[in-house]
Amino acid sequence: MPRPLLLLAAAGTMVAATSLVLAQQANPKPAGHAHVPGMTHDAPAPSDASVPRQAGQAAYAAIAEIVGILESDPATDWSRVNLEALRQHLIDMDEVTLRAAVTTQPVEGGIEVLATGTGRTAEAIRRMTRSHAKALAGTSEYRMTVEDAPGGARVRIVAAPGGAAQVETRIRGLGFIGILTSDNHHAPHHLALARGVPMEGHTVRD
Repeated sequence: MPRPLLLLAAAGTMVAATSLVLAQQANPKPAGHAHVPGMTHDAPAPSDASVPRQAGQAAYAAIAEIVGILESDPATDWSRVNLEALRQHLIDMDEVTLRAAVTTQPVEGGIEVLATGTGRTAEAIRRMTRSHAKALAGTSEYRMTVEDAPGGARVRIVAAPGGAAQVETRIRGLGFIGILTSDNHHAPHHLALARGVPMEGHTVRD
């Protein structure tokens, strides 16, 4: 190649190299991200939308959540842990929620409910309503009384004395199942059952 052309090519190479350096200075790579021969990238962490959050159906997932809490707590007394008691309680919740026959009528201050079923459902109704009545006593705007009835229980739910006027209307709107799910004691109760240390007013069975 003639000397003038060689000089021109060399000048072009220098210009290109200078432009590359300037571009790298203007857009530096993140620290610690220099590439070396044979370097590979880790796969990107999956987004939250790609990771399942439920361990199974509702009862299974509830037990799995409790197991995680127990395993992460160094103070857990494994000699007292009773996950079977929690499983039985969750079965009761399923029986009452999905299988109980419920009739409701208004009474002064709230409602009266007749909840009935056969076999395990009848016993679950009695356990669940008695347990919830104890939980609501003195700590809620509602008062709940329970009497055994053939095949289940007769339950009266009324506003606590001196309560707000709209509580009676709310009770009727919530109905039997809404009142059973009210109050924030359920999750602590489940953890207590699993630990084998029932909450005040409960036994290891209800």
